[in-house]
Amino acid sequence: MVEAARREHGVLAYQRFVSADCKLVLVYERYADSAAALAHLRQFEKNFAKRFSEMAERTRFTVLGNPSDELRALLDGFGARYLKPFGDFAYWI
Repeated sequence: MVEAARREHGVLAYQRFVSADCKLVLVYERYADSAAALAHLRQFEKNFAKRFSEMAERTRFTVLGNPSDELRALLDGFGARYLKPFGDFAYWI
């Protein structure tokens, strides 16, 4: 999955974190825009979703930012929760 994501346009961050007891994995992904996230999710579904779902139980899916309507429609299928930016703060990478 990492090698595939590395070749995708618009992937800014693709990180995995695991608890000491290996029972919790946090997946952090960041994309340049909704189009890049959509492209990634389509590739994930095609190539990895079945195997991934056999390895891990998704308990939470939180989306930060303002996804496009098309991306939101896809993410809704994962039971996504959405958090939008708070206020007019300047954000940086």
